[in-house]
Amino acid sequence: MSSEQTLAQMNLMCMWLAAILYGINCILFGTCVCVISIRSPAHSRLLLCATSFQFAMSTAHVILMFIQAMIAFTNTTIAATPDGANLYYAATGNPIFLAGQLIYIVNSLAQELLLIWRLYVVWNQNFKVCILPLITWVAHCATASVAVALLAPKNASIFSYTFRALSLSGWSLEMILNVTLTAGIVYRIWQTGQQTAALTSGGGFRYKGTIITIVESGALIAACTFVIFCLWAAGNIAGLVGSNIAMQVATMTPLLIIVRGGLRCSHSNLGSYERYSYTLDPWRSTSFVRKLQTEIAQ
Repeated sequence: MSSEQTLAQMNLMCMWLAAILYGINCILFGTCVCVISIRSPAHSRLLLCATSFQFAMSTAHVILMFIQAMIAFTNTTIAATPDGANLYYAATGNPIFLAGQLIYIVNSLAQELLLIWRLYVVWNQNFKVCILPLITWVAHCATASVAVALLAPKNASIFSYTFRALSLSGWSLEMILNVTLTAGIVYRIWQTGQQTAALTSGGGFRYKGTIITIVESGALIAACTFVIFCLWAAGNIAGLVGSNIAMQVATMTPLLIIVRGGLRCSHSNLGSYERYSYTLDPWRSTSFVRKLQTEIAQ
């Protein structure tokens, strides 16, 4: 079996896996819309717009993958060429492939930007904690964009040193951003949970479920990116093909946080409502702690 045939099979397999993940995202997105509409936190409009944008990007990406597969396996000219489908997937300068990669980058950057916004809100709208993440985000945006631009010429090589270096740098920055932002958010929630426990009569830690949800979602996208990074660093083309799956995972991450946070809470329990608010609208819970502190000081 030649490497070209393996490339075609990997693309076909990734297409079906991405389609399955997209189906899961459809369910999550529908549930997310219901949760946001029912609970109606202060930032519901922003969250709804952000998740809708990412869901639209994942939809467009799946459509492009199916178009690519249809052309690769049903086009008469390609079918008449020996290993035509494999050569089609291996060719650079393909507008559909470039559009898919561009959508993947935009979606990943949107997911990171939403995570930066969560960090900003959790830390009492303190812009200083977002400066370094924003610089890293801009660097990721630049390296990823240049990497895709290098594949635009028809005679470009995906195994060129420049493209490999830029793509690996982009995935490194993506991993760093997701891990550090998740850690910063979790630390702030833990800190506020400790303050809430000390100021309320119950004395229990309220945000354990929220922390677990955020850590699991952050670990999901970080692990996916890490696998892609390792494969591509080893020179395995599966790393580049696997970005089709990472596209759907990037969309799934924020949806999981909202859906799991919303479904975990009951309508009648104030403590549950506070935990839910911290998942969708951390600023409310932070304000709640400051209010308690003020009342005690008076």
